Amino acid sequence: MELILPQKIKFIFVAIVLIFATNLKAQTKTYATVVANQSRVDNATNAVDGDLLTKADINAGSGILAGIGAYSGHLDLEYTANLPANTTSFTKIETEDDLLPSLLGGTLGGLLSDITGILLLGNQEFTVMAQNDAVTVLEKQSSAVNGFSTDDVRVVTDKNNDYFLAVTPEQEYNRIRIENRMGSLIGLGNTRELGVYETYYTTGTGACGLPNYTSFSGNGISLDLLGLGGAGVKDPHFAIDGDPTTYSELGLGIIGVAANIQQTVYYDTDSDPNDNIYILLEADPSLINVGLLNNVSVSARNGAENVFSGDLSSLLNVDLLGILQNGDNAIVAFNPGGAVDRVTVNLESLLNVAVGQQLRIYDIFRAPEQPELAASSTDVNICSGSTVDLVAESNGTAIELRWYDAETGGNLLATVNSGDPYTTPVLNADQTYYVAAAHIGCTEESPRVEVPVTVAAIPTATDITVVGNDNPICSQNNVVLVPSSSNNLTFNWFLDANETMPITDGMVLDGATYNIDANGVLTVSGLTEVNSPYTFYVGATDTAAGCTNAPGDVKAVPVTIIDSTDAVSVTLDSVINLPSLISIFQGNPATNVTGSVTGDASPGDEITLAVNGETYTGILDANLDFSVAVDGINLLSDIDNILEAFISGGLCTSTDDITVVIPDFILDNLNQVFCASDDVTLLDLDVNGNNVLFFDSLLGSAELDVNAPLVDGGTYYVGLLNVPLSVLPRIAVTVTILNTPAPTTINETQTFCIANNPVVADIQVNESSVIFYDSATDGTMLDPSTALVDGTTYYVANTENGCESTTRLAVTVLVEDQEVATITGIFEDACIEDSYMYTTESGKQNYVWTVTGGTITEGGTSADSFITVTWDDLENTSVVVSYDNAAGCTSTENTLEVAVISCGEVLGEEFCLFVYNEFTPNNDGYNDFFEVKCIEDYSSNTLKIFNRNGNRVFETVNYKNDWNGVANVNGVLSKGSHLPSGTYYYTLAIPELNRTLKGWIQLAR
Repeated sequence: MELILPQKIKFIFVAIVLIFATNLKAQTKTYATVVANQSRVDNATNAVDGDLLTKADINAGSGILAGIGAYSGHLDLEYTANLPANTTSFTKIETEDDLLPSLLGGTLGGLLSDITGILLLGNQEFTVMAQNDAVTVLEKQSSAVNGFSTDDVRVVTDKNNDYFLAVTPEQEYNRIRIENRMGSLIGLGNTRELGVYETYYTTGTGACGLPNYTSFSGNGISLDLLGLGGAGVKDPHFAIDGDPTTYSELGLGIIGVAANIQQTVYYDTDSDPNDNIYILLEADPSLINVGLLNNVSVSARNGAENVFSGDLSSLLNVDLLGILQNGDNAIVAFNPGGAVDRVTVNLESLLNVAVGQQLRIYDIFRAPEQPELAASSTDVNICSGSTVDLVAESNGTAIELRWYDAETGGNLLATVNSGDPYTTPVLNADQTYYVAAAHIGCTEESPRVEVPVTVAAIPTATDITVVGNDNPICSQNNVVLVPSSSNNLTFNWFLDANETMPITDGMVLDGATYNIDANGVLTVSGLTEVNSPYTFYVGATDTAAGCTNAPGDVKAVPVTIIDSTDAVSVTLDSVINLPSLISIFQGNPATNVTGSVTGDASPGDEITLAVNGETYTGILDANLDFSVAVDGINLLSDIDNILEAFISGGLCTSTDDITVVIPDFILDNLNQVFCASDDVTLLDLDVNGNNVLFFDSLLGSAELDVNAPLVDGGTYYVGLLNVPLSVLPRIAVTVTILNTPAPTTINETQTFCIANNPVVADIQVNESSVIFYDSATDGTMLDPSTALVDGTTYYVANTENGCESTTRLAVTVLVEDQEVATITGIFEDACIEDSYMYTTESGKQNYVWTVTGGTITEGGTSADSFITVTWDDLENTSVVVSYDNAAGCTSTENTLEVAVISCGEVLGEEFCLFVYNEFTPNNDGYNDFFEVKCIEDYSSNTLKIFNRNGNRVFETVNYKNDWNGVANVNGVLSKGSHLPSGTYYYTLAIPELNRTLKGWIQLAR
């Protein structure tokens, strides 16, 4: 994905005028011209007259009585030749019932109709068909749920908010048929009209940039969100009207589920493959700060083929992101890499964001890529009174470049072909021009590129000042002439006023040697009094534009030489350290240059220091020492760091050079390592104190925001505040940011046993070095010995190399109370040597059963929630059980004391009682009832039957051997239910014997 940013381009569009112009390209609408069939149509020929302002009306009526007089209408519009498959026809229509705004929403059509109260099924309905003569190749119904949600048939709108059917069959066709009919909910005696204006398709090329149509769609959006939550698309046609002050708004409201809303714009024709797509948009800055742009995607297609897709964040650079974060609209650009005929902007929901989620689209248009300036047209400097050729280029066919005098609006100065120059008028002052690329004949154009032109004045002799010739100069010393100017000039020396005899560095003439340094300082040695005075001439050249003095307009510099053997040597005592250098450039420029003089000098002589063309004077004291107050900024800005000293005493001036040593700017750590979790910014760089600035390049002027986040692998350039690069170069600092991966766990919901006194350190994570917190960000670090609290979510950060992970793992803790095991079964009057089943809670693990005074005959393993016990003793008989739950928590152990009795005497022959332990109630006439022999010999009895869990399922008084296994007690089973096969237990109370018989029964069906 590419963002075009040549030169200076401002993306805040205050007043972009995008007028929908007549397309002057070879683009043609081909209309259907034949009414092939019609019924109940008024003014049918209006639909084939090529005029999109006139219409035919298809009529439908509901009749006067049920089934009597009802009618529908249809209109078939035919082209003169068959259209190839996948050719789109557009039919402008209008309905009497307001169906089309809902159908414009594609997959949201049904929901939108519910909100507006316009039913798609039951009111006015219509059908659209594509046919090859009378054979239908495509058909869609307005009444079908989401019937117009796919690309083969869509309802679209144009910039005027007129509606069209866009029909794209996958087979060859030559007709579009529209049928109008009445829905079942419309009452009798009603009629409806459906207007049809024209049907057409477009051929040829059309490079002009505004879309022709638009529609929208969405997924995961509920009726409540559409009706109350701000979801949907408002005013979709404003995104294609060419007015940068109006906009469509894609909205999802405040949403906690995954959903999306999207708007698509359509062109009649394919774009130029080299064209950019430009989108002028705006979003809530608070949403941008929480990552909305990652949830906005853009795609461009050509029919069904996807040519380009990407998310909006990859389209933005820091400048554009800043514009959007300030709440302004910005224009983003991308090149799809091929011809496209539609563009879709899709907004995905940000989950758990308590702000309404909207995206505003002011305009979408296509135009050539922004022009690129030729090298000669960047950083343009010319001399006053000159013109300049400005050259730019843009890729594509039929491209023209438009030159303006303003960033927006303004005057069109010239239109030239790509690569051809625009020649400015004669300029005497700085001027900024702007250039945009457009297809010939189209109004839409790329954003304009700024082209500044700096105009320099022609240097004159009066612009130049020279020091070093104020007094006669001793022949023993060099002549040092120091030129300067308030303008940015370089200097040229000559031996004549007409500039025909240039002085060059190293030149030797008549025994004198000439040297010129980088500052243009002329040093001449070997001159004598014999030919004195001498006159030299200095001219100037503007550094940027190259303008030079007019011929003859140079400064004369007379020099008087006196033969003398006087000579001096100057030593500099003062030293400029880094703190004093910083102080000089931060408001305390005054500084003293101190030193001493040896040689032919006397106390009281005047010493003059030439610093960057400025002169500063002082007096030698009795020890020939001096202290001269100078401008420190001037001192430190001297190109070659050499000062010229002039000692004036007696008859002539002696000279010497002084070297000024500038301290180095040193950083201790040029490769600095940080943790991503610390959210480090430029302020976190170790730069040995304050008074620094940060830059993104070694020489560039773009200063970085000190609050900008550091980037892994980034290089930042550190300079001292207000200290120019010519004095102290910047120092490069490379940054490494360690991004520790988040911790992982087997289970993000973990259960613990309260009996184990669980603490934070017991939370399971796969990493060994972690830190626990009480919140997902910031929060309080928790001591690992902190007791866990049921239902609390804890947050775990991983640590590596002293760095925490930026993302914390959330682990929810459940702390379970200790369960109490229960035992169900016969615990009173259990018969010795009989078997009984005892059960506890099912679904547990590690069951531990202990039986005293009995033998386990079934169950009782660590996996069994039951045991069957045959009691062997009459005393000290019990059942004990405990278990672990799913979390591994061991229950409280439970003991069931069982009273065991000897039951044999009751069942002896003297009482003629015998219980048959098995019966089969399957209605086969054999053993269908539970039988107790001789029960009829006793006047009364009470029989109770229990299941293996001790739940009563049957009870009766004066039992007559007639129970067939049907429950007569509501409980585990409903009264009247057939009991399943299995083992049951009985008690049979016989008052005459003062006994209760107990035992087991096997029921088999």
